[in-house]
Amino acid sequence: MVLILPIGDNMKILIVDDDPISRKILSKVVSDIGYESITVNNGVDALETIKQKECSVVLLDWMMPGMDGIEVCRQIRMLDSEYVCYIIINSAREGSDDISRALRAGANDYITKKTSSIELKARIGVGIRTAQLEKSLIDLNNRLKYLVRIDSLTGLLNHAAILKELSIELDRGRRDATSTSILMLDLDRFKMVNDTFGHQIGDKTLIRFSSLLSQNCRSFDRIGRYGGEEFLIVLPRTDDEECLAIGNRIRIQTETLQIDDNINNLRISCSIGCCTTVNSQKRSFSLIAAADSALFRAKKAGRNLVKSCK
Repeated sequence: MVLILPIGDNMKILIVDDDPISRKILSKVVSDIGYESITVNNGVDALETIKQKECSVVLLDWMMPGMDGIEVCRQIRMLDSEYVCYIIINSAREGSDDISRALRAGANDYITKKTSSIELKARIGVGIRTAQLEKSLIDLNNRLKYLVRIDSLTGLLNHAAILKELSIELDRGRRDATSTSILMLDLDRFKMVNDTFGHQIGDKTLIRFSSLLSQNCRSFDRIGRYGGEEFLIVLPRTDDEECLAIGNRIRIQTETLQIDDNINNLRISCSIGCCTTVNSQKRSFSLIAAADSALFRAKKAGRNLVKSCK
């Protein structure tokens, strides 16, 4: 038999057993602890249901036709590493060798057919709490991974993360023999915004500009806050002409960007340096240096311009 418990507000338990009487008895146990049961009668269907339902607690009978409980256990453990599944093997076997074999196959706990309904409920409760805790830890870990990569103000990739993405795209471009372009963008005279309107409006300016960048980039482009009021956009599979076109579109829209509904005289502009590497042959540091040099020339030529590294 197999009990499966998805984590969530509307939890259901799947019971898998080739014996209809056992399924009925277990359904009653499940109902007594406040959960709705779903039943199937073999290990193959159990594994498929686990995959579809993203289940988290399994009470698994050892002897079943087709795929037995030990093999189901092994198959579950081959799923994604973030897949939460607390497995309790339930068997008529009582020998220590059998228990050891079940645990080596990936089971978290082992009970016998003689286990009372009271103990069974308690074991399921332990599985529920353990699975919930494991799921919470995975969610927290994923959240921390996300926060490590994200700039807290703008929601864009931070300095380290955008450089990592650039390296990844250059490696991919070299394998595929495709061009990779970048845009280095800097808000013109941004210090004046902070000095004139205050840092809260300065932060709002960065947020609005970041939103504009996101709206003007494709789903596979990568956008990061390089530092302060400077931003870096990675454009995979993009040639020099396309890079310049994207840069100019962003520059033009920046001129009319409304920062605050209560401040009519606040307008910003940006200067942009573009650089493309054919077949992605350049390394990230040299590509950034070239785009940074183009950005410097845009600033020196009067700002609110797009310059290529060519």
